[in-house]
Amino acid sequence: MLTNLLEELARDAPSGGDAPGQLWRRGRRMARTQRLGTITIAAITCVLLIALGTATWQQRTGVEPATDTGTGSYLPNRFHEPSPHLPGTDSVGPSGPLIATLEAPRKGWLGTTNGLVGVSAETGAYAFLDLPHAASTFLFEATLSPDGRHVAYWTKGEVANPIRDREGDTINGYAVYDTVTGEVVSQKPSTKRGIGHGAFVWFDATHLGVEFGQMQDCCGSTNHRATVFNLSTGRAAAIRASLDSASTTGAGSVIDVSTDAVIIEADGTPTPAKIPQTAARVGGSQFIAMTPDSKRVAAIIGDSSPGQISVKGIDDDGNGVPIPGAFAGVIAWLDKTHLAALKPRGDGPTLDLVSVDVRDGSTEVLSRSLDNFRVAINLLGSPVRDQPPPPHPRSPWFLPITAGTTLVVAALAILAWRRRARA
Repeated sequence: MLTNLLEELARDAPSGGDAPGQLWRRGRRMARTQRLGTITIAAITCVLLIALGTATWQQRTGVEPATDTGTGSYLPNRFHEPSPHLPGTDSVGPSGPLIATLEAPRKGWLGTTNGLVGVSAETGAYAFLDLPHAASTFLFEATLSPDGRHVAYWTKGEVANPIRDREGDTINGYAVYDTVTGEVVSQKPSTKRGIGHGAFVWFDATHLGVEFGQMQDCCGSTNHRATVFNLSTGRAAAIRASLDSASTTGAGSVIDVSTDAVIIEADGTPTPAKIPQTAARVGGSQFIAMTPDSKRVAAIIGDSSPGQISVKGIDDDGNGVPIPGAFAGVIAWLDKTHLAALKPRGDGPTLDLVSVDVRDGSTEVLSRSLDNFRVAINLLGSPVRDQPPPPHPRSPWFLPITAGTTLVVAALAILAWRRRARA
């Protein structure tokens, strides 16, 4: 019985399959198929990674200069919104004299911070200014010199008795960045709890007015004082004046309207002036535009803007002669009869930089789309040229994430192909 059962099982058992030679050839074909698929997928992956790297490399970190003006500087006819991933001056080098600085968010590997973009007056290139030890919380107060050569900003650092519940950076001084050489000179006034930020105003290209106080608690400062920092000597001298609401001629004097209007020279010499109440400053405008000879001023009189600009002599009574039209702010005199001012475009928040003829109020647009900016007022007379938009580099995470995703997909494809080849 057992013998019969074994014979039946033997008859029902499958055959031994292919002959040994055929099995060997079948295994070779399977191995070749797997290798071919793996090599193909790997080659496609390499091509994709090379193309990705080439596309990323070809992103320009600067823009081509506009038509050569022959003057060394030009005013772009439009300012563009900068990319948060623009390179910084630490990687591309100093930009040279700047026509303007723009506030903009700056994104990096680990998040977003406040940034300051410099726009070259000679090439139009956009780049974030890498300002050593900058107090990023107060970067919006950084001020461009009249000739575009220097940027003044507040610095952060340790102090003897910091205010623990204070939000933002602790200011321990201020610094001046040279946009041509990249060098930085700094001043650190004596302080125990930190500097209470006040105001920057340039008297001229080499004299910086600074007002600051001493922090007492999280929200207030006392003992405010003003100094003039001389870039040529590297020394700061105290002056008996207020610079809190000062506007500059860019030629050696400022006019402050925080209380009674007074013209202040770089050595601190004051001269009273007859200036009525002016509207609040908007964007990169000034409270008052005063002629280089300090004899005439232009301002939006009253307590609100947009409004009419009035022009008057320093010693004249009254509000002066109003100019037809509505303007958001004044910036500087271009010549004896023309004024640089900000004019709203339609009913929106966009502002344009215009040249205003103070004789009849006629305007000419110089640059469009200005917001959160400072301009080099002594360069506003430069020729106006077309300005192409700056590059928009991708996030630094784009390349590693895309490359990693490509490699994972390739690995999964290879695994699936090898399993299919064995089936």
